[in-house]
Amino acid sequence: MRGRLRLAVRIGAGLALGAVLLSALWWRGAHRDPAQAPAEAAGAARDGAGEGGVAGLRIRLLPDAGVAADPASVRIGLANVPPDDRAAYRAWERGGRQGAGPGDLHDLAQVTRWTNAPATPLADGSVEVGPLDLPAADRYVLQARAGDGLRFYEARFARGDAPAGLRPRVAAGLRVRAPTAARAGLLLRRVEGGADETAWQALIRREAPALLDAYDDTALPIDPDHAGEVVLAPLPPGELDVVAVIDGVESERRRVRLSAGRYTDFAFDPGATELGSSLSTTLLLRLVERGSGVPLTVPTVAWASPRGERRFRPDARGVVRIAGIDASAPLSLQALFPPPAASSFLIDALPDWPERVPLAVELGDAPPATVERTVALAPLRWLQVDVPGVEVSRAPRAGSPFPVFVLQRREDGAWRDAAADAFRPRVGGMAVSLDRDGPVRVAALLAPWRVATSPAVEVRADASRYRTRIDTTAGHRVVLRLLADGRPLAGAPVAVIAPLRGAPPLTLVADGDGRLVLDGATVPSVRVEVAGYAQAEVRLDRTEAIVALVRDGA
Repeated sequence: MRGRLRLAVRIGAGLALGAVLLSALWWRGAHRDPAQAPAEAAGAARDGAGEGGVAGLRIRLLPDAGVAADPASVRIGLANVPPDDRAAYRAWERGGRQGAGPGDLHDLAQVTRWTNAPATPLADGSVEVGPLDLPAADRYVLQARAGDGLRFYEARFARGDAPAGLRPRVAAGLRVRAPTAARAGLLLRRVEGGADETAWQALIRREAPALLDAYDDTALPIDPDHAGEVVLAPLPPGELDVVAVIDGVESERRRVRLSAGRYTDFAFDPGATELGSSLSTTLLLRLVERGSGVPLTVPTVAWASPRGERRFRPDARGVVRIAGIDASAPLSLQALFPPPAASSFLIDALPDWPERVPLAVELGDAPPATVERTVALAPLRWLQVDVPGVEVSRAPRAGSPFPVFVLQRREDGAWRDAAADAFRPRVGGMAVSLDRDGPVRVAALLAPWRVATSPAVEVRADASRYRTRIDTTAGHRVVLRLLADGRPLAGAPVAVIAPLRGAPPLTLVADGDGRLVLDGATVPSVRVEVAGYAQAEVRLDRTEAIVALVRDGA
């Protein structure tokens, strides 16, 4: 048909061996015995060329529904087992065939050379391949196709067991008509319970690899120069969801049933096409530094599109262009900054920007085709906290998570826990990121019952680095006696919970008399929790406290 673009390509130069070769990749490395490699390589010559070739090969390619094989498409590949794979297989056999491996040595044979095969059409519609003499090989692979792009022949055989006749695998096809006035594309989606796509992947990868992208997140473009028509084949017969994409926006989704040996028509719906085109918006987003207005060219902008995350780099003006945005859908954007490229001796280098910054961009109710927006981003400000005498781990430690640091802000006359983008361990203390102005301080939890705080620091817009110090106090010792039903709760795991929001608990084990010793207590109270009992609050304003636990539900 004039103007038709057929995506099916000529048969490629490689043979996809599927799951056999996938397992063989790790299997070869795991089982190769270097000491045996020379001997196995010699064995390869004996097992292959020594067996002789094939003389007078004849195979008949049978027609299907009156459609015959194309004689010009017939080719035969010579496949041999690579010496490394052969050596690995022998080592695997000597090891008792432990672990996954191929069913047979010759399943590892790979095509190293293709040759066109003589083929003759016969009166009954079949095509006879041969007679043909072939040199020695571990395996032979025959491939051919019919002229309709829907029927494909393939056989893998050894010397002496070539098939006398071969029927084709029959695929389906999709004939798509799209409007030429818009930028149209197509996505394909599997239907649960439909055809086993895995069994068809090798054929599709060889004949039309772009179709595999359409099954993923890359819309298959429909070239308006081909009258807006494209023919997709081969496809597995059965149900398939077809998603029409107009100017980057998914305009409709329709389920079709594909029949083996036939092309099914799919035409874009004019109303859905018009709506999709009207919703498609291009965003020109400019990133600048807050205050200075300097363009930001370092970050990457990530868009959580309906078809997965897409990333864009700004130009020299700090502008990124994002096309195909659906104006009716939520827009999720983030600026991604690379980590600081600090030398190894600058272990306390602090980044100027957070790794991820959400970008609030409003397109409006009825945006035009192109929208321009500017977002000003504020660089990180840091409060560096010195904590003399306290070891701050640079990596998570097994057991105790302490010390723990908490940023606090003064609001309405009281100190309240606040969120921070980052806490970074540094020599002698901790650095805490700051995202807004106002009075702040840092609390250090050395244990749930031992908390020390820094002096207040006033954060301003004209500075990016601040420094403070936490001096720990000795505190006092408190002994808790845990009782249940009037008896000591000996040997029980007890979770001690700090009064600060979000602080992790610390689990201690009561001794034989049900006692816990809390050294250096500085907070007015903690909570304790034992499995099977209600949580209890304990005052720490005395040297000894008796905790009478009540069973859950009592």
